[in-house]
Amino acid sequence: MKQIAPVKRLIRPVVIFLCLWVTWSLLSKAEEDTAVVVHLQDSELTESSGLVFSKKDPSCVWSHNDSGDRARLFAFDHRTGQRTGVWELEGVDAIDWEDLAIVHQDTDDDTVPSKLVVADCGDNLGRRDDVQLWWMDEMDPRNSGTVSRQQLHSIRVTYPDGAHDCEAIWYDPSSRSLMLLCKRSIPWVGLYRVPIDLDAGPPSSKVEAELLARVPIAMATAADRDSSTGDVWVCTYWQAFRFPSKDGMDLVGQMSQMPSAIELRSLRQVEALAVCSDSSVWVSSEGEPAPLVKITSAK
Repeated sequence: MKQIAPVKRLIRPVVIFLCLWVTWSLLSKAEEDTAVVVHLQDSELTESSGLVFSKKDPSCVWSHNDSGDRARLFAFDHRTGQRTGVWELEGVDAIDWEDLAIVHQDTDDDTVPSKLVVADCGDNLGRRDDVQLWWMDEMDPRNSGTVSRQQLHSIRVTYPDGAHDCEAIWYDPSSRSLMLLCKRSIPWVGLYRVPIDLDAGPPSSKVEAELLARVPIAMATAADRDSSTGDVWVCTYWQAFRFPSKDGMDLVGQMSQMPSAIELRSLRQVEALAVCSDSSVWVSSEGEPAPLVKITSAK
């Protein structure tokens, strides 16, 4: 027995090592098989801050730079990363563009144009008197051009409790409103609703956002809603969170539940997220060329 004991002591770490090695190999294989990474190939997109899939051409994504760029939107083929178009917004000052949303209000009629919403809502120092949301009929992502001032609509938004930094928006069809999720370094940030008539709204107006809830998430940098499932996805610099939609649950209840999380450790400073029509979820981060990474597969 005294001779067998040392052998057992040697076998145990070897078995543990083999189990860990097999587990690591399986996980590595799964990540390798499911990871999809392309690069958005435009040297002028240096800090991808907004991301949304086109309704006009679902093979394309729209993006834009963070603060410091002029008012323009880039379009890319999400399968190859090749740039397919650039559109300038006439007469618009891009103060701090942070996110995009796309809305197709009449899902039974494909001839009705989708609305592309740009959120100029960044306010790191909390000094802006108001922030601004711009929208327009979605352009052809496989062309380039200028969106004239006459084709643009906007709304100035104030908060009922002072200025806030916001980098995450999405459209809620049940209330026909844009949702603004604020960004702070500590949890319990404000979730605000901005009712908006994207079809018949005036060229420019002003509204006070309504505080719906406090959400326990820090450093939210982007968001999107899965139009197929109703799930809301929110990302931070390091993680992506899924808030599932459940029967009979309103938006406040949905955003108050415990979300599931996906680690984004291999990326630096994730600031953009979009859900594709097949429910796959994609993120992008700063850098040139900007990476476009699928973090979940289609359901």
